[in-house]
Amino acid sequence: MVRLSAGEKKKRLIIGVCKKLFYRNGYVGTTYEDICREADIPPGTITYHFDGKAGIATAIEVEYEAQNKIYIEKMCGDLFSKTQLAVIENYHMWKRIYEDGNIRRFLWEITSERIPSKSVHDVVEYYYKCVMGDQGIEGIAQNELDLIVAAQLGLSDALVGRTSAEPERFTYEEVAHFATRFFLRQIGMSDGKIEACIEDGKEIFDWLPIDNRYYVDFRYDDRYVAKLPGVKE
Repeated sequence: MVRLSAGEKKKRLIIGVCKKLFYRNGYVGTTYEDICREADIPPGTITYHFDGKAGIATAIEVEYEAQNKIYIEKMCGDLFSKTQLAVIENYHMWKRIYEDGNIRRFLWEITSERIPSKSVHDVVEYYYKCVMGDQGIEGIAQNELDLIVAAQLGLSDALVGRTSAEPERFTYEEVAHFATRFFLRQIGMSDGKIEACIEDGKEIFDWLPIDNRYYVDFRYDDRYVAKLPGVKE
């Protein structure tokens, strides 16, 4: 068992408290006083361990972005290709954003005062590299990949903002299809191949036993992961 330092324990306490508060009350609706009262800490503890409330939100967002992929991989194991998983993960993410107003509010509020985060960048870069490896795509230099990831992050932020402003105008399928097509186009896949990949991934997604209780309070509770037949424990 790994022993945590007192500082690391305190950071985990603050993040755990803020997960619940940000989910239930929103990022904007949560004050420093709320955090300190819930965690039973003095105000200076937050700024000692984090770059203010925004730093805590970034840590929570990075974990949330990763858990979107982790949840699907726990459910599906290695039954599908990395490209199929990427399509499934995109549809899963946008459907959940539409269905869970608390998550949508959190993402919109932190997007509104976006602070560039290398950690979020690294998570999205990893997604790209998974698909590039699966498709045998080579020749994309690191500098170009950095710009591709930045463009993807910018698109995602813009889509969260647009759909939050007019949630009834677009379906989650329209947004997920657009975002997935953008994602795959950036690494040079043809539109014909992209459409085939999206159709295939969406067909799989539609019969997966998704349970969004996994994400309530950003708990990531494995009780709500239904593994598909053939997936190892």
